[in-house]
Amino acid sequence: MKVHSGADWVWYQLGPHEKTEAKKMIRHNHWPQCEKWFEHENHINFLRSDTNDQNNEAVFGSLIYHQGLDDEKNHTVFHFYITRDFFFTINFDFSLLRGIKEKHATQQIQTCENAIEGFFVLLGELMNSYLIGLDEFEVKQRTLKWQIHDDNSKGILENVHKLRHELFIWKGLTLGAKKVEMALKEAFLPKNDKQKDYLRAHQKMERGITYINEFDQELSNLLHAEEVITSQRGNEIVKALTIFTTLFTPMTALGALWGMNFDNMPELHWKYAYIGSIVLIIVSTLLIYIYLRQKGWTGDILKENQKKYLRKEKKR
Repeated sequence: MKVHSGADWVWYQLGPHEKTEAKKMIRHNHWPQCEKWFEHENHINFLRSDTNDQNNEAVFGSLIYHQGLDDEKNHTVFHFYITRDFFFTINFDFSLLRGIKEKHATQQIQTCENAIEGFFVLLGELMNSYLIGLDEFEVKQRTLKWQIHDDNSKGILENVHKLRHELFIWKGLTLGAKKVEMALKEAFLPKNDKQKDYLRAHQKMERGITYINEFDQELSNLLHAEEVITSQRGNEIVKALTIFTTLFTPMTALGALWGMNFDNMPELHWKYAYIGSIVLIIVSTLLIYIYLRQKGWTGDILKENQKKYLRKEKKR
């Protein structure tokens, strides 16, 4: 157990196997509400506030503060119990927070005027770590947008879904911290709503939520654009197949006709029947092509092929 002291308050930083010590710190009048939470090993996101006794309030619960991207079970939970005079945390590990130095964070917490403000500093450090992750996410999203612009391959849609999944994780972590902030405000802050560390933590959460909402909107737009492009690609494929089928209809029809095994087929005995059949197929195919071209039904495909050729030439 690590003990960090402020002016008139204490933070007890407990390890994952120090529940007995933590249990001794829970005040008797809070125990009826704490008991189910404290004795339950599998609580993940749990949050309660006890405000029955004025000036002796408490907020307690469990919060996922670290989550892996590839495995739902790869998450870390810490437990907390907060009063005006002290708070304790169980299983809070600074090493899991990117860009956060434990020594610097604990020094800042110790300068706070009370336990509530100290816990808000802790929430602020959580949000600093999440904001670093959101900055990295923004880079990935920007790269994806240019991938869609430059090379709209089939794997783009999968990448969009991967980014959306990652954004859901950041959103869950941020909203978890926001829920704790709201509970603390509900229980303690009517008398202390001008504390600077509370305001800083609040602004960080608002910034994180704003980022997430904007990124989510951009991902939705990217997903919609990708679906439109995929649909257009499918339409172009069907269109190309239809054109090819139409162009080869004379060859297919005439070949099927002359491939029949009837006894009376005078064409089989004509001197120039073979050459004539080839000429007939070519002429009828050209007539169909000219008709489709005049209608403008082949123009889009030809223009698209020309654009691709010009892009390749520019890259060279």
